[in-house]
Amino acid sequence: MASVPLAALALILLVIVLVPLPGPLRGLAVTANGSTRWLHLGPFLPDIHPAEVAKLALVVYLSHWLAARGMGIRSFWHGTVPFVIIVVPFLLLIVKEPDLGTTGVVVFIAFSLYFAAGAKLLHAILTAVVGGIGGVVLMLSVGHYPIQRVQCLLDPWSDPINNCYQTVQSLQALSAGGLFGIGLGNNRVSVPFDVNDFIFSVIAQEMGLVGGAVVIGLFVAFAYAGFRTALRAPDTFGGLMAAGITAWICFQALINVGVVVTVVPVTGITLPFVSAGGSSLTVSLAAVGILLSISRETVERGWISASADSGRGYGGTYIPGSRRRPIAAG
Repeated sequence: MASVPLAALALILLVIVLVPLPGPLRGLAVTANGSTRWLHLGPFLPDIHPAEVAKLALVVYLSHWLAARGMGIRSFWHGTVPFVIIVVPFLLLIVKEPDLGTTGVVVFIAFSLYFAAGAKLLHAILTAVVGGIGGVVLMLSVGHYPIQRVQCLLDPWSDPINNCYQTVQSLQALSAGGLFGIGLGNNRVSVPFDVNDFIFSVIAQEMGLVGGAVVIGLFVAFAYAGFRTALRAPDTFGGLMAAGITAWICFQALINVGVVVTVVPVTGITLPFVSAGGSSLTVSLAAVGILLSISRETVERGWISASADSGRGYGGTYIPGSRRRPIAAG
């Protein structure tokens, strides 16, 4: 099973980004805008963002682990605690870069899979509370810039020239677009990082509210198709992977759009399939390829019957159905 090697590879890449390397390997890690997030493999190859690889690796590994664990996930000591031990190394390494936006996406991916696999609601709430407290502590530990971003969210005009410049320009771009936009290529307001983090501001400016609504509607359609695939997957492993990939893509899109419309602090994450970016686009397309592969094997279901290995009160988990295939140990 490829889940373990993929997870190990992702962890190794995350470590390489942060650990000083000797001799000719010293130039691998790339630092930009105060963050060390990329690996430079040479003049003819694109830079790699290991945190993007970690998203896909975590979805595949957790889906396999949770499917193999079965009803054991409902145990605190044999389900919840091992789950946290698996996820925490990924989070700590990504926070250390620092990359709080990707950290939030990884947390959401992990929690979505944990909940979909049939975890007890009390354990899920406890994990969310502890994770929230830990997230605040980690956010405060990486420096002052997260606080500045929260301040810019609450009052963008407090520092429109320096710290809040991106947020203010984004709001002005949204205002310039109006209902139908000013036309493709007719940007009047320039927003920093408008080809990746703030690409939605360009869409809203050039195609207006209508164009922005169409993009959001496409992600809603993706969510419907993805979760429909998860519910009709032929086995638990496939169902969990489909649910995890769908939750990942849609949550990342939600955060990106939220940043542009100033309901979420600036996070620095891309809009899937739309923003420029090698690693993000490549990994997102790979994830969708897996989702399409699962959808080819979906089966029509009626009402899912309560089986012996189902849980959560009424006798059925959200993802696993009554038709199961054995999960290989991995």
